[in-house]
Amino acid sequence: MWLPILFTIGAVALVLGPIFLMQPSATQRREARMRKLALDLGLRVHLQEPPKGSRCPPQRKLLPLYCLPWERSRKDRGSWSLVRKNFSHELHYSGEWDWGDKPSRLPPEAFKECLQTAPEVVLAITLGAAGLCVFWEEYGGDQQVNIIADWLRKTAASTTAQ
Repeated sequence: MWLPILFTIGAVALVLGPIFLMQPSATQRREARMRKLALDLGLRVHLQEPPKGSRCPPQRKLLPLYCLPWERSRKDRGSWSLVRKNFSHELHYSGEWDWGDKPSRLPPEAFKECLQTAPEVVLAITLGAAGLCVFWEEYGGDQQVNIIADWLRKTAASTTAQ
């Protein structure tokens, strides 16, 4: 009498188990929500290898890259990357920020002021044909996405003199 009931429960578990395993985790839902917010704010989101020398955790091969695309094409402007180091040094470009890929032309001095106000969660900054971009680990939620989007807009305005 119990055997058919146990068999039915086992069959239901075999069917429902994989379905529940396919559900996104809380972290995946949070990341998807933040990336959608970034898209709504006009940013593009990619997963890329961070620049060499960044203080990215070694177990993370790819990091989210949030980009503010240029309003006009800037392919002729070259590209560069800055990485946030664990310490400030005179030889760095500005404070704890040092070059990952050095540009042929330095950004305007106003850009150094923007670096001082960069959100703490930003690990690296790149500028290239895709736009002005930041690498970060997506900790901090929706409020942090808004802070990054505002900072990217303000900083992009300071690089137009480049």
